[in-house]
Amino acid sequence: MVMVKLERLKIANARGKYYVYRRATGEKLISGFVGTKADLEREMASPEFLAAYNRPRKRVTPASEFPVTTLGGLVHWFTNGDVDRKDAGGAEGADAEDGYPKWKKLARATRQDYLEAFEYLRPEFDIALTDINQSDLYDLRDKCANHKWPRFADQMISALSSMFSQGVKRGNRTGMVLNPCRGMDKAHASDPNSNREWFPEEWPAAFDAAPMEIKIALMLARFGGLRGQSLVAVGWNQYVPHDLTGACFRLVTRKNKRSLFLPAMQELQAFLSGLNRSSTLIAVRDDGTPWPGEKEMQTRVSHYLRGLERNGLIGAGTTLHGLRVSYAAWWKRTGGASNSEVADLLGDESESMGKHYTRHVDAESNVIRAFNRVKDKT
Repeated sequence: MVMVKLERLKIANARGKYYVYRRATGEKLISGFVGTKADLEREMASPEFLAAYNRPRKRVTPASEFPVTTLGGLVHWFTNGDVDRKDAGGAEGADAEDGYPKWKKLARATRQDYLEAFEYLRPEFDIALTDINQSDLYDLRDKCANHKWPRFADQMISALSSMFSQGVKRGNRTGMVLNPCRGMDKAHASDPNSNREWFPEEWPAAFDAAPMEIKIALMLARFGGLRGQSLVAVGWNQYVPHDLTGACFRLVTRKNKRSLFLPAMQELQAFLSGLNRSSTLIAVRDDGTPWPGEKEMQTRVSHYLRGLERNGLIGAGTTLHGLRVSYAAWWKRTGGASNSEVADLLGDESESMGKHYTRHVDAESNVIRAFNRVKDKT
């Protein structure tokens, strides 16, 4: 057996098991190996380990160096080269003479999610697109779910699916005839109770103790019904007087390009009247500057809420998006809004979304009617 000198590795032994890490990144190459030191050396001389050890050489190869008939080449085309840029996913997206023209029109958070998924796939950039099949994608997804987490694995498949759908449309260049991601199920089982309506006692517990940057986000979601994407982008010039409602938001959503008229509830109007305007945007951080993007704002709010949950001040499942559900529920429960009206109040195109956001209110109404019938008979 020819011994190959492997550099920049850290070998640790804990409770009789060996662990091998890459010093520079902390990446775990061998975990919980049972055997002697000689057994470990034989394992480290195996083709499988050497392939993993040499992977960084592929990682540093720019996607632009791969032909468009490979995964890396298609990623480079789809992202307009952003996958190889340090500032990938910037606010405006990249321009490219030969690239997917709608890439730069995607929301910044969406581009960042896609780029994180593609970066995870960088070691596979040399794979020919015609060699990718659904069975292999399931293996890759399951490996990703175990190595990182299930939601990220689904995010990766979603990014691939969006890209492959464009690759199929350009099959004369890519060689793709079908999207192998189509029909794949999810690795992450979504919680049907996530993003639930907040309980009445949870709102003051969260709002009263929140720093101003959190308060602004909570108010815009709860009493304006704004989704995170619109929340970080709405400006003071889009908050205008209205004869009927007192004030409203007039904006065009980035998600579905709809021109919206959204009434601001009285609680929100009173709150906004007391804010100092340090920016053209309404939602700002405590230092007076706008949020870099939706993801940073969502993360900040989520960390704050989970801290309150750990201290027993609010329950599980309280999210910023749940305040949008609370807004919709108020209109259905108190204002008697129809599913279609709720959808319009939320800025959604489909009436079914109005039903989705308030299905628990309809169930609550059914229970109350059933109870009242029994009560009337006794």
